[in-house]
Amino acid sequence: MIEYHETVVVGGGFGGICAAHGLLEEGRGDFVILERAGELGGVWRDNRYPNAACDVPAHFYSLSFAPNPTWTRSYAPWDEILAYINKVADDLGVRDRVRFNTTLMSASWDELAGVWNLRTAEGASLSCRFLIMASGSLSTPRIPDLPGRGAFRGEVIHTAEWDERVSLEGRRVVVVGASASAAQVLPYAVEVAVMPKDEQFYDPEAQARFRDEPERMEAIRLDAEHRFNVEAETQAVMDETQLAKVEGQWRDYLESVIADAGLRELLTPSYRFGCRRPVLSSTFYPTLADRRTTVWSTGISAMTATGVVTGDGREWDADVVVLATGFTATDMYAGIEFRGESAQSLKADAWCEAPNAYKGTVVAGFPNLFLVTGPHTQASGSIIAVIEAQMKLIMQYLQLVDESGAVSVQPSRRAQQSFNNWVDSAMADSVWEAGACHSWYRLGMAGKVVTKWPGSLASFQKMASTVDLGDLVLKPGRPGEAGHLSTCHDVRCGNDTGAP
Repeated sequence: MIEYHETVVVGGGFGGICAAHGLLEEGRGDFVILERAGELGGVWRDNRYPNAACDVPAHFYSLSFAPNPTWTRSYAPWDEILAYINKVADDLGVRDRVRFNTTLMSASWDELAGVWNLRTAEGASLSCRFLIMASGSLSTPRIPDLPGRGAFRGEVIHTAEWDERVSLEGRRVVVVGASASAAQVLPYAVEVAVMPKDEQFYDPEAQARFRDEPERMEAIRLDAEHRFNVEAETQAVMDETQLAKVEGQWRDYLESVIADAGLRELLTPSYRFGCRRPVLSSTFYPTLADRRTTVWSTGISAMTATGVVTGDGREWDADVVVLATGFTATDMYAGIEFRGESAQSLKADAWCEAPNAYKGTVVAGFPNLFLVTGPHTQASGSIIAVIEAQMKLIMQYLQLVDESGAVSVQPSRRAQQSFNNWVDSAMADSVWEAGACHSWYRLGMAGKVVTKWPGSLASFQKMASTVDLGDLVLKPGRPGEAGHLSTCHDVRCGNDTGAP
C-alpha cells in the first residue's frame, strides 16, 4: 500500500523548516519532509569550507518567528547557522517527521485521484495532495568538466562538498572560480567586485541585551532590510546616481588596499554594481595583494598530473584544487522528473524555453505543486524573507482549496503568461540585463534572467501577499471523485474558466 500524507515537503533547510512551521500554524499536521542528506541544514550543512559565513546580517538572516539572540557576530559563520536551523526544527518538534537519506526522483500528478505520486531513489513510493518543493536553488554544485582531471595526483574539492580531512596548510592551492565562496575560502579573483565588510562581534553581554531587549534585534533586522531594499531598487531601475555612489565607494576601497595598478585593473569589473552578487570582505583584497598569491586573468583549461593549465597555456603546480564554481541555479530541481496534467513534463514541456512560474510559486498545468525559491524569486537581501513571503502565499492557497471545496489549485496559463511578461519587461531595464551582465542569474550566464526578482525584497513581499482569485483555476470536487475533472465554473476560478 502506498504511503499517503496530505502534504509532502522536499528539503530540510530553511525552506523545509519554514514550511513545517506554516503547516503547523494552519493545523495541518499530516506532513513529512524528505531530506536527501543524513541531517538538516541545506546549504549550511554542505558549505562548511574554511571561513564559510553568510554575507547577510545575521539578525536579518533569521526566521521572523524565531529570533536568535545568541549570534556571536553580525555575519554569522556556517556552524552557528547550522546549529540555529537544527534548534528551530527541534523547537517546532518536527525532527521525527523528516525522512533522512531520501531523494525524490519523480513526481506525477494523478488526475483521477487528485494526488501527487512520488518515487524516491531508495525505491519508496508516497502520495500526497500538496507537494511543496523546498530543496533550494543553490543545492546542486556546478562541477566543471576539466580535461585531465583523472590524471591529477592531488586532491580536488568543491566548496559545497568540503572534506574536513583535506588540509590546506603548507600546500600549493589553486582556487577555480570567483564567487563569494572563493572570496572566503582562498584568495583568488577574476572580475569580482568586493565591498568592505563592516563586521561586528557580539560578546556574552551583547547577547544578553538581545535576549532582554528583543527590540534591539528587530531594529538591526529592519535597518538591514531597508538597506537591501534601497540597493535592489537602485539595481532594478539602473539608478545612475546611486550606482555611481556605490561604485565610487568600492573604487575608494580598492585603491586603499591594492597598491599595484595592474592588479587593480584586473580586479575592476566590466559590469555594473549588482550584476553579480556583491561580495563583502575585509580580507579578500589584502590577501590578493600578498606576495604569496598569484591572481590570473584567465580560467583553467585543463589539469595535469601535477597541477593545472590556464587558458593562456601556462602550467601551475598544485597540491589541492578548490572548485569555488557555484551551483547550477538555472537548472532548477535537477534530477527530478515532474509530470503534471496530461503527463506533461515540467522541464521538457512547460519549461522547454526557460523556467517560469506564476509569482515564482505555482505553475499552470501542475496542480497543487508549490515551488519555494522558484523562478524569479531571488530578491536582494535575505532569502529567508523571500521564503517566508512565499510560505504565507502557499498557506493561503491551501486554505483557498479547502474553503472552496476544490481538489486543486493552479494559475491559469493566461495569468502566468501575463505575470512573466511583466517580469521580462521590468528585467529589461535592470542592471541584471542592461548592465553588461554575465552571471549565474541568467541561462548560460548570458541568456534570459530566470532566477532574479526585478525589484526589491519589499516589492516581492507585496506581490506575494495577495491572492488574485481571477488568476487561479480551482478544480471542484474532492480527491478520488470522478466529478472533480469537470470544467470549473466557480466564481473564484480563472477568467478563462476552462482547462488552463
